[in-house]
Amino acid sequence: MKKITYLLVILCSLALSSMAFAGSEAGKDSARYYKSHPVEFDGKHVDVDCVMVTRINGGPQVDGVAFFVAHTKDDDNQARGGSIVVAVLEDKADSFVRKYGDTVDRNRGSTEKVDSKRLRGVFNVLDSGHVYIDVSGGEAHELILEHKDSAKGNIGRGDGGVLPSNGKSKGKKFKQ
Repeated sequence: MKKITYLLVILCSLALSSMAFAGSEAGKDSARYYKSHPVEFDGKHVDVDCVMVTRINGGPQVDGVAFFVAHTKDDDNQARGGSIVVAVLEDKADSFVRKYGDTVDRNRGSTEKVDSKRLRGVFNVLDSGHVYIDVSGGEAHELILEHKDSAKGNIGRGDGGVLPSNGKSKGKKFKQ
């Protein structure tokens, strides 16, 4: 009898832990998903469900490139999908904001409460902890590689990292 009870306890705990683990995976098409598998997606085309974008201002800039934070949603888990930095050519920045919006568009009467638009680009890992999506077809990525240190500052700032005046990260704080 003791063995059966012990076996049932083990089976129940395994079932509960696997259920908890299954729900913790971020849904595809969310920033959180791609950021949790960065090496797997480096250099590949990705799609995220973008609800709004905000421009990253301040700090050293990369000439010809505007950096934005794309806020995403996770349809699989009906939750916020986190945020990710997006690199856009400077002359395309205004049309980028018009397309994705700088405020959340809500539908009050429908089951889908927040509208999103598909944002497509190439996922890039600049350095450990510095990931972004290039929506320019590779032109922004080339400029970023030429000015890697400035780009890392913008990407870190946009991803919630706290950067002191010496440029070294004090630690990551992600806004998800």
